[in-house]
Amino acid sequence: TQIMHQLAVNATMPVEKNGFDSDVLIIDTENTFRPERIIQMARAKDLDPDQTLERIHVARAYNSHHQILLAEKAADMAREYKIRLLIVDSLTSHFRSEYVGRGSLAERQQLLNRHMHDLLKFGTIYNAVIAV
Repeated sequence: TQIMHQLAVNATMPVEKNGFDSDVLIIDTENTFRPERIIQMARAKDLDPDQTLERIHVARAYNSHHQILLAEKAADMAREYKIRLLIVDSLTSHFRSEYVGRGSLAERQQLLNRHMHDLLKFGTIYNAVIAV
């Protein structure tokens, strides 16, 4: 999560400071996003914390189906904002908790595979990095 927070801050930085000068979308599945940590990291990079936070968009996923839906809807956001980094923290937590046991392994793997392909497609279409 800390690495994902740092990636988000770095992506908002100007290109001349090795950033993407872009917005970031975070799909937060475990309620671990901490704006106060973003503020600390932005200050450490001599960035305006408020401007940095404005460029980081957080969507809270409540279950695996909601997580998949948020990834599908990321394209709508990418048309409005210059998103060059999409973070999913954590990719598998909902899938592990909702599809328990060998009997549901095939269904879980199929859903997870489709989800990962949707994320890769987003990355290809919008020239974005996907971090999970």
